[in-house]
Amino acid sequence: MSAGRIAEVIKRVESELAEFWSSPDESRPEPAPKTRASTMNFVAVGSRAEVERLKEQAEELAETHAGRTLLITLDDRLDPLSVQADWSATCRRAGEVPICYDRVELTFGVAAAERVASVVSALTISDVAVIVELAPGAPNVLGDALAPICDRLVFDSAETCIERIAEVARGTKAPLADRAFVRTFSFRELVARFFDDMPEASRAIRRVEIARSAGAKPDPAALLLGWMGSRLGWTFESRGPAQPGGAGVVGRARAADGAPIEIALVDGPPAGEQAQRRIDGVRLFTSLRGEPLALGCVRLDKAPATARWTMEGARSADHLHPLGYRDETWVLTKTIDSLEGDRLLREAVLAAAAWSAL
Repeated sequence: MSAGRIAEVIKRVESELAEFWSSPDESRPEPAPKTRASTMNFVAVGSRAEVERLKEQAEELAETHAGRTLLITLDDRLDPLSVQADWSATCRRAGEVPICYDRVELTFGVAAAERVASVVSALTISDVAVIVELAPGAPNVLGDALAPICDRLVFDSAETCIERIAEVARGTKAPLADRAFVRTFSFRELVARFFDDMPEASRAIRRVEIARSAGAKPDPAALLLGWMGSRLGWTFESRGPAQPGGAGVVGRARAADGAPIEIALVDGPPAGEQAQRRIDGVRLFTSLRGEPLALGCVRLDKAPATARWTMEGARSADHLHPLGYRDETWVLTKTIDSLEGDRLLREAVLAAAAWSAL
């Protein structure tokens, strides 16, 4: 571990990393050059309390996306102008060839944090992408500085408020990726499926009801509304107080043609003190060729990993669909690799922030 003024510490880290990569691998019968795994630079930014979790995440991610990892945090106990650095390298065998990758941990003093962008630029591998993930506790000063220089910005709107995410998004042209957006893919797909062969019904929606678990963490309904609103050209106009009878928020939007849309958010069972809140159901009230049509995609009480997908009115249908489950390593990998929804997510985030700000 090394600590001190930024220029001195970073020079020492660069020197020691260069020495490691230039020295031969002596674990083999005959020394041979090391083979660097360079799929990306992964920069994880969080609070001091999140460092151990971020380390575990980096190890799991390296199984499929090995490269250079930088773990960055802020510590007001350090000399304000100093930085503390530690680094490690790991080699594992892929057949006869040892594949190596490294990790650098950086803790900035309060004043030194202003230099984080230049430090990261100096330490990242130049010929591969820089992926920055802002953990829920990421200090704003670090997130604001790193967002403009990254090639992809990862966050989790289930843990970080959508207004903060939108604020950072406005400061970068980098594509956005959201863990929560990946987790809720099945709900969006099932909602979109209602309109596969009747797109005109999507333009006639007059009421939306979203049920979600109660809790202190960010409301997942905001991103779902942002997604629907950005796809359909809605403008969010008002967001009223909680109503009796289970309706958490009642608001209004305007459709692209100016027609009013009611929005009701319904509180379900609590998610638990530390648990992320989840979407439990979506109901849409629209019409098809002048006939009322009610659409529903709702988790089953006794089988919450399954949704009941229904149409009632102008059309009738009733199906069960698994919502699926993936662990967080898979979710993070998907946020890094899936590029097709970047513009869609950015528009959804900004629309969700507009709704949340009402």
